[in-house]
Amino acid sequence: MKKILVVLFMCILLTGCSLKTSKNEEYKLNGYGKYQIPNNAVIRKDHSSSRKLFFVKNKDLRNKMPNNISVEGGTNRYSKEDHMQFKSAIQSQLYMQASRFSSKITGSGTKTKNGYNLYIFNMENSGSITKQYYIVGDYKYILVHETILNGTEDKELDNIAKYIIDSFIWE
Repeated sequence: MKKILVVLFMCILLTGCSLKTSKNEEYKLNGYGKYQIPNNAVIRKDHSSSRKLFFVKNKDLRNKMPNNISVEGGTNRYSKEDHMQFKSAIQSQLYMQASRFSSKITGSGTKTKNGYNLYIFNMENSGSITKQYYIVGDYKYILVHETILNGTEDKELDNIAKYIIDSFIWE
């Protein structure tokens, strides 16, 4: 009986360990690159398309209006060396949008873990927060768009967005 309990306990222990070390899911944006999502996020297939994928926290999968992250690629007329002009163009667009909705906009720039230029724009208005992360490539970009619908910072969602950004690799 003791041997059976020990074996059962080991099976449970090993199963728990394997869940913690399971591989994160990888997604590919054709013509752009690939990225991973962490284990605490899941794709929201009912809202995703071939051009834009939506992700939510695992615990929010069944929620009708969850905080979410979308990932999509786009093209522009700027080389990666002209990333400051790209940033200015995006910033101008956001300021025009913000003026219609009385939003507060802040922005910053940094690099991803893979060394790509990254621009971050935060927009806050009554009841929601939008964070747009632009990974700048050569005449193209990746937009990781975080939407917080309840207006309260969501650190877990922030960490999922940062994980996606830092795992992204251009083709």
